[in-house]
Amino acid sequence: MTSPQRFLDRFAFRRAEYLASRKTKIGKILRILLKEIQDPAHAVVVDIGCGEGQITQSLAEHFALVVGLDIDRHPSSGGGFHFVQADGTCLPLASGSFDGVLVNHILEHVASPQSLLDEVWRVLKPTGICYLAVPNRYWPVEPHYLLPLLSWLPRSLANVYVRLSRRGTHYPEQLPSYWSIRRLGRRFSIEDLTPVLLKTPELYYPDDPNLLLKARKMKWVPKWLVKILVPAAPSWVLLLRKA
Repeated sequence: MTSPQRFLDRFAFRRAEYLASRKTKIGKILRILLKEIQDPAHAVVVDIGCGEGQITQSLAEHFALVVGLDIDRHPSSGGGFHFVQADGTCLPLASGSFDGVLVNHILEHVASPQSLLDEVWRVLKPTGICYLAVPNRYWPVEPHYLLPLLSWLPRSLANVYVRLSRRGTHYPEQLPSYWSIRRLGRRFSIEDLTPVLLKTPELYYPDDPNLLLKARKMKWVPKWLVKILVPAAPSWVLLLRKA
């Protein structure tokens, strides 16, 4: 995850929006982890790519021990969790020591997504789970730079596109397709939560009225059709189990 500049500095043109989006995800992530991790009061969790720690602080209120890990050192980090400055593709953490790992929209930012997931596998306990959220490479508008078709382009053209739009100097992100993310996680037992989130948003996003309004249209789509359309969703939420 090494970068010549701090991660959030690359998105200074939409920093406030980026931080706000992380806050809206807290409720959903907590509900899923509290449901899937046995005995949260004694569980150990690591948030890889924790950023400034908004989500990590919330996790620390519900789990016995929470570690926030990021390649950048953020002065606001703290608030009840242990911060570790490190690269997610080479975790300085003991093998088999975590009940849960959070990889929330981080996989697309690392140089080697496979190395990151290999490290997740290593540090998880035999019954551990990883919450993985990742955007779709083929969604029409790239979610970080907000540029149409950016992630569809070859790297050389994408770099030029970002520079011409004055959104940055280059385009280092590696957004996956639905099937490539499944190949990357082939060591795990994978459960796709995306259809559940789309069909029952009120169970996971009760405090996000804007998202509930958008998701209301999915109420009329049959479940079988939702499952077929999942590979075309703007992003996915997967549970990776170390079975």
